[in-house]
Amino acid sequence: MRLLKNYLLLVLLAALLAHCASMGERRLSMNTAELQQKLNSKLAKPFTFMKVFHIQLSNALVSIDPASGRIHTLMDANVQSDLLANAATGKLGLSGLLKFDQARNAVVLDQPEVDSFQLDGANSQWNGLVQQITKDIGSKWLNQLVLYEVKPEDLSYAGRHYQPTDFQVTANGLQVTLKPQ
Repeated sequence: MRLLKNYLLLVLLAALLAHCASMGERRLSMNTAELQQKLNSKLAKPFTFMKVFHIQLSNALVSIDPASGRIHTLMDANVQSDLLANAATGKLGLSGLLKFDQARNAVVLDQPEVDSFQLDGANSQWNGLVQQITKDIGSKWLNQLVLYEVKPEDLSYAGRHYQPTDFQVTANGLQVTLKPQ
């Protein structure tokens, strides 16, 4: 009987130690596929430029450069306007620095740049004009776009409160480290 009590005590102690070990740092991850989904949903609503052009972005293809901390995205673009006989389609290339905003507990797109905007079938002069306009407005419109938010339920676990302390850009996506307070 005494052996059974010691065994049970040992099992309880092991369970307690395992529980305490799990109360340390936690990591939240978002891979490139999830980033693509997030961008597609964030940019799904068409935006209007100069009350004339209606631009719809979709089908984001995301790659991440861990060395620079930048995200690179190529998206389908559909442009409609009363000035155009038909809708114009093309590709928009976008990049930006991935940054963690402590105040919002969110990963945001910082210093965004429109790298390219090519409309199918347009001549080089027209594409050059479109690209210049989108470079000017794209960086303003997309600056601080939230790509990932740490959920309130992620900041509390087993009665402990956590605080985001570290943010890393990896080849596979993003990683936010939460430390107990």
